[in-house]
Amino acid sequence: MSSRRILLTPSAGLRTGASSLQPAFFLGFVEVMSRLSAVSLAVLVLTIAVASAHDEEPTQEVCDAAVAEARAQAATLPADDVSRYFAERDIQQALVEAGNGEFDDCVEKAERAVLEVRDRPHSLRPGERLNILSADEMPTR
Repeated sequence: MSSRRILLTPSAGLRTGASSLQPAFFLGFVEVMSRLSAVSLAVLVLTIAVASAHDEEPTQEVCDAAVAEARAQAATLPADDVSRYFAERDIQQALVEAGNGEFDDCVEKAERAVLEVRDRPHSLRPGERLNILSADEMPTR
């Protein structure tokens, strides 16, 4: 690989080993780069603005719609289905979050309920049942 030496002389301008580059070329290059930087900055600002528009906090209406969708999905499963039970617990938690003004968490819990119904990750073997205790009961050991 050959190395090129760059020499700057007052009378000749900028010179490289084999050819002479005009100072106007570098002024044009600087101008192009500054415009490119300005365009890149504008794209970055617009990207951030668009992303923040999509990252707005959910409202009560969005939460209510998500909970209604989750309820409708859960209602499609039989009443004794384990996945329906867990989906209903997620819906209940979504309503608690909405009551606390945490609408983003409400939407998240409602989405979990929909996933529970759609994917049905919980199942029981034949003859097995879910032992649901009331708040004042203690599990037997």
